Amino acid sequence: MADTNSALAELQAQAKTNSDGLQALTKSLGDLVDVMKKTPAGNHPNASDVFGLPGVRQGEDPMTSRGFSFIKMFGVLTGITEPENAKVELEMHNKLHPAVCSKSLGEPYNYAAGRRQGRDTFLAPLSTSFFPDEWVEPKTKIEMKSLMRESMRGVDPEEMRWIRRKELQAKGYGAKTLSWLDELTGGALVAPPEQGELIELLRNKEALINAGARVVPLPPQGRMKYPRQTMASTTYWVGENAPITDSNIGTGEVTLQAKKLAVLIKMPNELVRFASPAAEALIRDDMTKSLALGLDLAGLEGAGGDTRPRGVINNPNINRIVSSAPGVNGDAIVGKDIYRMVAAIEESNATFEGWIMRPKTLYKYYQLRADAVAQGDQAGLFLFDVLRDAGDMMKPALAGYPVTKSTQVSQVVAKGNSTSLTYVLGGMFSDILIGMFGAIEFAATTVGDTAFVNDQTWVRGILSADIAVRHEAALALLTNLDPVNL
Repeated sequence: MADTNSALAELQAQAKTNSDGLQALTKSLGDLVDVMKKTPAGNHPNASDVFGLPGVRQGEDPMTSRGFSFIKMFGVLTGITEPENAKVELEMHNKLHPAVCSKSLGEPYNYAAGRRQGRDTFLAPLSTSFFPDEWVEPKTKIEMKSLMRESMRGVDPEEMRWIRRKELQAKGYGAKTLSWLDELTGGALVAPPEQGELIELLRNKEALINAGARVVPLPPQGRMKYPRQTMASTTYWVGENAPITDSNIGTGEVTLQAKKLAVLIKMPNELVRFASPAAEALIRDDMTKSLALGLDLAGLEGAGGDTRPRGVINNPNINRIVSSAPGVNGDAIVGKDIYRMVAAIEESNATFEGWIMRPKTLYKYYQLRADAVAQGDQAGLFLFDVLRDAGDMMKPALAGYPVTKSTQVSQVVAKGNSTSLTYVLGGMFSDILIGMFGAIEFAATTVGDTAFVNDQTWVRGILSADIAVRHEAALALLTNLDPVNL
């Protein structure tokens, strides 16, 4: 019995020791957590900087982080959607307006107040990289990027049900009767059809930005000047007591001045009221892509003037190469002309960086072969090597320089009786400047004879941008190429 009591006392003492140790360990961990909470992060990035903002929450509350919706924005502009049901879009507009429009005016802006004053427009993010940090805070850029990324993921079904209950029923629109044959009498209950992803239009690919043109943000006043040197001083050898001939340094400037590129679409108000994710994606992607391609085409071939940029091929001082095999109604493609273009750029003290051309133009160059036996038989080796690693796709390159293939390069050049010729552009594309605002200005209306009678919403989007070349001699153009020979 004594042995049993002694063993029991020993176990109780050991349990008390373990309990005290556990309490001490718990207190130490608590103290460590408190210290970590009070320790500054230093140069370590915030979690939101790395992973984006927290997950999307449901509903329209002030702290919501659902994606930015173009449909909701258009609904507010036309009055179909109440402002309290588009708080994300209104908040983003109120952050963008002072960054884009009011920095030079020094005045705050609120959408509701602006609408009362007749300024019924809306700003939507285009690209956070076009906003300098002094205009938009880095955390706001992260928020913009997260909202636009989230908007690409589709629509939350719970949010769709909430919109139907809050918006549609409040305005007198009844829910659809789930009937296959007769909606008035009920009929068989059939689930609504499934809707797949939007099948996008096959569109041109942007040429200038993909080739390496530099994008710079335009200031709030819409104009930016770059001073440049146009002429160097001259040196002279002189004799003893002989005067030194003076020389001047030539200067000039390159100006980027905002020009308006606009797109207008007309859509039924039912699309705004009952928009599906596919409709949202269609409107958003189509308008932004059309604006981007319109700017790119003007940067390549624009006539220039007060209302549109001058395309790089229309700059008067670029190197213009004439084909080695000219024709009355169009010139043939000749392999050695490629090296003539590279030489022209390097003779201008610029660095050759690549090419822009139509896809079939590149593949015609790949087909060129040297003569083997007789002149003109083209049965020898290929003029341009097509190199690739085992298992890799063929990388578009010509004479060792990358090629940007795009059908933005038109086939409307005229020579003789032909009006369907094309061209090849090469050179130092990083010398091309694309000045752009970081937001697209949207406005919508339901008034007007046609819009009112047809119950439509007309939406207008405006992008302000310009394009200029720092050194025109850094580009070379080979034009009048006959597509028949391609």
